[in-house]
Amino acid sequence: MTHLDEIPMTSAPPAQAVPSAVVARIRAIRPSRRTVLRGLVIGAAAAALVPLDWYLSRREAAAQDDEDEDEDDDRSEHLTCTPSSYDEESNNWPDDGAALCYGGWRRGSYPCSGGFHREGEYESQGDYYESTRLTTSCDGKNAWRWRGYRCSDAVTEVYYDDGDSYRGLTIAACELPDTEGEPAAALVGTGSSPS
Repeated sequence: MTHLDEIPMTSAPPAQAVPSAVVARIRAIRPSRRTVLRGLVIGAAAAALVPLDWYLSRREAAAQDDEDEDEDDDRSEHLTCTPSSYDEESNNWPDDGAALCYGGWRRGSYPCSGGFHREGEYESQGDYYESTRLTTSCDGKNAWRWRGYRCSDAVTEVYYDDGDSYRGLTIAACELPDTEGEPAAALVGTGSSPS
């Protein structure tokens, strides 16, 4: 019969206890402070960037066409507006141009296709682009009209020929066609600002 005082305690190891091979290997690893700090920084960066990447990919998924849905969902636009504080920014895509649209890291006529921001993959001057129109950045619309132009949003990722890349909002400033015989210039002031 075993007495209570003969039962080993969990807080004190037996007299001839030897650590397992796994524990012995873990104890033998002595990482430097630099390695530990690097691991912490990588962990913190991953914890911050993974949700951001998930959020951006969800926004893109919402903007992409579904074969079962109306194919013009990502081409909806504000048709009328009375903007109270709409400060146009100069076009920079191509290099310069009149101030027509607002927002985005690039704005201009280059990405226009069919009156809206070009979608899909394309190449220009050695740089490779991928654009996806948005329906979430402008009160559920993709575009607004302003001074005879349609300003259409997209998320664009550019891969430069030197290997770098950048991803951000771009705006296509597309000239509106004549409406019922009126020149596009007559549409000045119609449209909506990107609230």
